[in-house]
Amino acid sequence: MISEKRATHLYLKPDNKEKKSFSSVILSSDFSSDILIDLSSLETDQSLVFSLNQINQDIVSKGFCLVIVLKEAPSIFDIEPLNIVPTLIEAVDYIQMEQIQRDLKPSL
Repeated sequence: MISEKRATHLYLKPDNKEKKSFSSVILSSDFSSDILIDLSSLETDQSLVFSLNQINQDIVSKGFCLVIVLKEAPSIFDIEPLNIVPTLIEAVDYIQMEQIQRDLKPSL
């Protein structure tokens, strides 16, 4: 898995052989930043979406956001709560907008 701490977020890109195990790695870690997961080269299935929903709940409960890069969103019902975008540029933009909203919230 590629894991890079970037200026505004943590970037993760699992490969096909880590598809099933990367969610347990993420859930067992104590992240303190927004997370961008690049799944643009992976096939999605119901178990992956279930894992992503668990990760999303954990990240959101800590006050951060999770953005997932998928070229095409699968037609799975449980995908609705996830922040899915088709490109890395859009994912970074989404994270920056979330951070701006968090920064503005105390002043509102």
